Amino acid sequence: MLDLTLFVSGSALFDSVSTTQQIIFLILLFSTERPIRTSLGFIVGVTGAYFLCGLVGLAFVDKLNDMLKMFLPNLDGYSDSTYYQAQALMGVALTVAGPLYWRYKVKSKKPPVENTLMTLVKNMNFWVALGLGAFLSATSFPGALPYVGAIEKIHSAPLGIHAQWAFLLLYNLMYAVPLLVPFLLFVILKDAILPKLHLHVQRLNLIVMLVMLSGMGLFLLTDSVAFFLGAKPLMQTRFL
Repeated sequence: MLDLTLFVSGSALFDSVSTTQQIIFLILLFSTERPIRTSLGFIVGVTGAYFLCGLVGLAFVDKLNDMLKMFLPNLDGYSDSTYYQAQALMGVALTVAGPLYWRYKVKSKKPPVENTLMTLVKNMNFWVALGLGAFLSATSFPGALPYVGAIEKIHSAPLGIHAQWAFLLLYNLMYAVPLLVPFLLFVILKDAILPKLHLHVQRLNLIVMLVMLSGMGLFLLTDSVAFFLGAKPLMQTRFL
């Protein structure tokens, strides 16, 4: 049960942080006339619709499994040693990709698009933000491989229907964390953040991408090293 909890929580955090533009858009909503109300509507729309999509996914999990096999390779035939070697290489690649992305963006001469987007969303209200958040979640769900993979593992675990719903709720609560952190920081530091909001958006975009790429890379690398040192990885089940 602990292993499933860690897998669901880790997948949700990776899923949420990997959609960096979703987080950046939330911060852009801080420039609206009623920033707290509007950004809260966006968070409710995103997480509420995602939870409903998960319930539908549980009901039609067989079709989700077929879709998952179309995008992910079947590694069941490979030995643990071969699998964790490949996972270690992926971990190294992701770890290096984080600093490379940071360097590229810092040296880029292109004007940031965040300033233009701030002008476009300035008049957005709670209901529009809620609807947009729900639309983004509903349309991104079929391609959200971490979420689909978590649903499959929840369904295959020896759990009753209510326990499955509880794990699905856990996934969505963890999914909301990367959105709630900047929201709560804004609520607390509103007067300090607003004057330099455009700079905060650009900086956070870099930080989120660095954490997402290098953080996931380090986790996969550590998981593989743990396997080769003690034949017992951090997670009892493979990711793929």
